[in-house]
Amino acid sequence: MADSTMKKIADTIETARKKAEPVIEGAKKKAEPVIEEAKKKAGPVIDEAKKKAGPVIEGAKKKAAPVIDEAKKKAGPVIEEAKKKAGPAAETVKKQAGRAADTAKKAGRGLADKAAEVTSKNEVYIQFGDYEIKTDDMIKRVREHYVSEGHKITEIRELQVYIKPGDRRAYYVINHHDTGRIDY
Repeated sequence: MADSTMKKIADTIETARKKAEPVIEGAKKKAEPVIEEAKKKAGPVIDEAKKKAGPVIEGAKKKAAPVIDEAKKKAGPVIEEAKKKAGPAAETVKKQAGRAADTAKKAGRGLADKAAEVTSKNEVYIQFGDYEIKTDDMIKRVREHYVSEGHKITEIRELQVYIKPGDRRAYYVINHHDTGRIDY
């Protein structure tokens, strides 16, 4: 039972990861064209600045300063435009990544709780007068009784057991349809 629970936990984590991946990939795809466009616009201005500044820097740093400033002035508006265009895409990526992280955290917390619930050992006893009934044993006996009546154990999807200690009987309902009783 613990192995199947661990598999369910691993499957749930994998499902959360798979749900987060398309969101993150979609945000990346939205941001890539904006970044590429910014590179294309800024590239020629930067190349021009390098050509003008290169020989000047080698010759004299004082002569290069005005050229570098000119390049910054020309590139500044292009860079600002790129930031404006990339900003919403980057913000979308950030929000989607945050949502994916929150989803993964919630799934992780839920899985940890479920794992603790499944792996803990629980026993319930009903005591009445001189009798003591372990509920797990009663459920087992109900299942055996149902199968002895010609049914298959795999047919049981839902099982409700009503124990009446005063009558020394347990009544059951299987799949909201089949009913029966056992004495104890």
